[in-house]
Amino acid sequence: MELYHQNYCKLLQLLPNLHGMHGPIKLQALGHSDVHANVIERHKHRLVLRMSHYLQPLHGAAIPDPDMTIEVFFLAETVGVLTYCDCFGSRRVFCPELMAFSPLAKAELNNFLEQWLNKMIADGRRQAMTDKAE
Repeated sequence: MELYHQNYCKLLQLLPNLHGMHGPIKLQALGHSDVHANVIERHKHRLVLRMSHYLQPLHGAAIPDPDMTIEVFFLAETVGVLTYCDCFGSRRVFCPELMAFSPLAKAELNNFLEQWLNKMIADGRRQAMTDKAE
C-alpha cells in the first residue's frame, strides 16, 4: 500500500485542490505540452480521474500518450491505476467482460504512474492559472 499512498501524495502535490476538484484542469510546464486531468466520477470518498498527456500533432489532432484512468480514495489517501493507453496499445487492471483481475497489470501500471508523477513534478508542472478556481 505504500506505493499507492506515495502516488497519492505526489498527485496532491500536482493538484493541491484534488479534494475539491470538479472540472477539467491543465498541468503546465515551460517547454512541455500540457497534461489534462478530467473528473470522470466523483463520490464522497472516491474520485476517478482521466489524465492525458497530448503529443504534439504532426498531422491532424493531438493524441493522448499516455492516457490513464486513476482512482483516488480520499480516506485511505491512496491512488490506483484502472486503465492505461498509449500509441502502442492499452491495458487495464480489471476486465469486466471476463470478470478477471490482473495483479501483474496493477503492479506495472502503478509503478509507471509513480514514474510519470515523478517526471511531472521534476518538470515543474503546475496547474494552469485559469484552472485555479476549480
